[in-house]
Amino acid sequence: MRRFTLHELLAFACAVVIFILLLQSWDAVISFIGIVLTAIIPLVVGAAIAYVVSIPTKFLERHLFPNTSAAFLKAIRRPLALIVTIVILVSVLALTSSLLIPALIDTVRMVQKNGQQFIEDMIQMPLLKPVRESVHEFINGEIFQSLKNLDINGLVNSVFGGTFVAVTTHVFTVVSIVMTAFFGMLFSFILLTDTTNAGHQIREIVEAYIGRKRASRIWRVLDVANRSFHSFLVRQFVEATILGTVGAVVLLPTGFPYAIGVGVLMGLAALVPIVGYPVGLVFGAFMTAIFNMWAALLFVVCVAVAQVFEATFILPHVGDRRTVLPPIWVTVAVTIGGGVAGFVGMLVAIPVGSTIRQLVLMGAASHRRRELEKEAQSKQEAVANSLEAESGMAQGASTTAEETEVADA
Repeated sequence: MRRFTLHELLAFACAVVIFILLLQSWDAVISFIGIVLTAIIPLVVGAAIAYVVSIPTKFLERHLFPNTSAAFLKAIRRPLALIVTIVILVSVLALTSSLLIPALIDTVRMVQKNGQQFIEDMIQMPLLKPVRESVHEFINGEIFQSLKNLDINGLVNSVFGGTFVAVTTHVFTVVSIVMTAFFGMLFSFILLTDTTNAGHQIREIVEAYIGRKRASRIWRVLDVANRSFHSFLVRQFVEATILGTVGAVVLLPTGFPYAIGVGVLMGLAALVPIVGYPVGLVFGAFMTAIFNMWAALLFVVCVAVAQVFEATFILPHVGDRRTVLPPIWVTVAVTIGGGVAGFVGMLVAIPVGSTIRQLVLMGAASHRRRELEKEAQSKQEAVANSLEAESGMAQGASTTAEETEVADA
């Protein structure tokens, strides 16, 4: 039986004492953890912003002066790519706040005003007689009426503004959010413009404390996760841009007054994996059909064709192909992610599932490779032993023949 040293016994006793103290003051521990998490939220927000912004920045950096040999152009390549990215993002935000969001709000108001009458007219068709009673119960029910009577202006004001009383009441929350956003943006800008090679220094520190072998496993996991999230974000953005643009463009020539709002809705819905595209297609078609049934049919056909086209010819060439999940994995990941963390879980489920799948496949391939190496080594040893045995038998036979010759002589 192994005998424990005094140092190991003291370490175990200290661990037991610390554990008991933590149990006795659990509320204080939880409060302290909450304070720490609150303090690092700006860093987490900044890191997330920097990661998202770095995707188009690196893309532009690769395509700005790619074949240049001038030192000056090489020096300004990254800052110039970052500036262009920030200008594009600010322009998109300005366009969204000044044009796209108001168009979407007007579209929702139009549906609130005319949606119920449209549904009641539609269910009078003979083909819809079997479901007429169920539809009547739904449109007269609490859910539909609450959506119909939803105060869009109040909702917008609560999100983007509000009365003086509301602002005064929530002043500390607003200040906290503003400060978090400010320090998050500041930290993200520092990360994007860092020239001190801090990442390399962090790698050296981690490897020094936990060893190169363990650190290499961490870097491998982070590299796989980075490829998965990078490819997912790019694919979802490309898909949302294509479907939203097609949805708006095909409706503009029809004279539909809310074409931009429907296109924005289609694009926002397409950001959500699996369920976003069909939900956006159905709601966009419903909004369009209130005014023009033929325009709604054109919308459905064009968006469906665009989705098939981009899924077949565009998305396979976007990002890393190794990060693409099979349909069964996508369904399982989104279902579990939505059940665990709701909407946010659905958004991150696919890259997380892709990371797990790649790590599992890499582990299985590594295990299989070791098994093959062991089998090859065993075969080599068996061949070597066989040759050695044959050589021993030949030497034995030669010795016996020599002894026989000596005896005969």
